[in-house]
Amino acid sequence: MRKTAIVSGLLVFLVTVGGAGLANAAGTLLVDYVGYDYEYPNPDTTLFGEAGSGYNEIGLVPSLFAPLSPDTVNNEYTYYISGLTQSNRTVVGSYVIIDYSGPGTFEVFEDSKTTGTDPVYGVYPPNGTAPSTFTDGTLFLEGSLSSFQVVLNTDTNSGSYNATFDVTGGSQYANIPSNQRMGWSFAGVTGNELNKPAGYAHQVDGQIFLNEPTPTEKTSWGKLKSIYR
Repeated sequence: MRKTAIVSGLLVFLVTVGGAGLANAAGTLLVDYVGYDYEYPNPDTTLFGEAGSGYNEIGLVPSLFAPLSPDTVNNEYTYYISGLTQSNRTVVGSYVIIDYSGPGTFEVFEDSKTTGTDPVYGVYPPNGTAPSTFTDGTLFLEGSLSSFQVVLNTDTNSGSYNATFDVTGGSQYANIPSNQRMGWSFAGVTGNELNKPAGYAHQVDGQIFLNEPTPTEKTSWGKLKSIYR
């Protein structure tokens, strides 16, 4: 892919999500989640998004929105992203654009606060508690991820990602209208948290939402780059 095309795509994505405050770009918000990402397989531990690597995330889901019907009084909700394999890695200055083939899978699990298992990250996943303590309980929501792309600023080890999410299963599948099961926006930001557990790459904060039309805003490449400085 030509460098100009890559930069153009990066500009479009950064204007859309702005690197922060994803809800500002959202129309109908479905899921809000936080956690950590890691690579497995991980052929080269010194490089993120290398050939042969797989992208994974685990974490907590503090907010679920209609038409989903969670019981947050009695249950806790966790999530797991899997099934994504690196397909391309391009460097543009201090930015790295990583594309993943799939489809990947995003799953939300519902587990009792009193009789269930507390989620434990541990270190260097996969391990004895991760992802297993994030994937027990009842499958609440499941969907496929396509066109998954990560953009990282190597100067700060922070960045963003986006994909398309299609609902495919889970106990809440029937609650989602048939005409709203495909084409959700899946986006998040990643940060270089110093206290993250060993073996995890970044702290992540993401959302699933349906876009509403928004006005086009012109900006400069220099201003866009300053987002992740």
